[in-house]
Amino acid sequence: MLNKKEIEQLRKNAEVHKKVFEAIRKKVAPGVTAIEINKLCGDICRDHGVLCGFKWVYGFPDNICISVNDVVVHGRARKDIVFQEGDLVTFDFGVKDKKYGVNTDAAFSVIIGGDDKNPSGALLIEANKKALYAGIEQARAGNKVGDISAAIQHEIESAGFVVVRDLTGHAIGKTLHEKPYIYNYGKPGTGPKLEVGMTLAIEPILWETSGEIVDEGDWEIYIKDGSLGCQYEHTILVTEGEAEIIV
Repeated sequence: MLNKKEIEQLRKNAEVHKKVFEAIRKKVAPGVTAIEINKLCGDICRDHGVLCGFKWVYGFPDNICISVNDVVVHGRARKDIVFQEGDLVTFDFGVKDKKYGVNTDAAFSVIIGGDDKNPSGALLIEANKKALYAGIEQARAGNKVGDISAAIQHEIESAGFVVVRDLTGHAIGKTLHEKPYIYNYGKPGTGPKLEVGMTLAIEPILWETSGEIVDEGDWEIYIKDGSLGCQYEHTILVTEGEAEIIV
C-alpha cells in the first residue's frame, strides 16, 4: 500500500488527470481524431510536469487508450480513427508523477454527438456508471473484494447486459496493475479483505449481448459478435467509511 506522502501525491496526480478528462470532453466531437486526443493528453501532462501513465507500460505506444464501439479496451490512438456521430468511445487514461511514481487510472465512455445519436449505447453507459458506483459503495474496510464484484454483477445483469468476465479491475500504486484483481462478477463475502489505505481501480466492463472477446495478441480487444462494449473506471482509496474517489 502507499504511504501518506504517496497518497497525497496520488491526489495531486488526480488533479492533472481531471484536467485531461475535462479537456477531452470539451474537444471530442464528430470529425475529431484519436491522434488529436492523444496529443492533447501529452501536452497537458507535460505542462504539469507529470507523465502519461500508460505510455510504454507493457510496450503500449500511446498516451491514452481510445476504444471505439466493438473495441472494449486497450484501443490505440490509431491514425485512421476519426470520431463519427453515434460512436461509443471509451477514454481510459492514467497519470504518473516523477517523484514517487504513483499511478492514477480512470476511464469514461461517451456517445459522440450526444446520447440521442446512439440511444442503446447511452443505456449501456448509464448501466456501466450505476455498476461502478454500486461497486464503490462496497469498497469499505472489512468488506471483501467479492462484495465489490457481486454488486457490479448485480447491476449489470439487472440492466439486461453482460459482464465481460475476462477483464478485471485491480489494485493500483507504484505499478499500474497490482493485486488483488477485482472481477466484475463474484459472490459476496469472498476474496481478500479490504483494508484502510488500499488504492483500487474499479472498472466495470460490459457488453450488449455477448461476454466473449477476441484478443489477437495486439492491443485492441474486440467483442466477438461485434456489439457495443463500454467501460467506466475510478481510482479510489479505501477509508474507515465511504471510499474516497481519487479520480
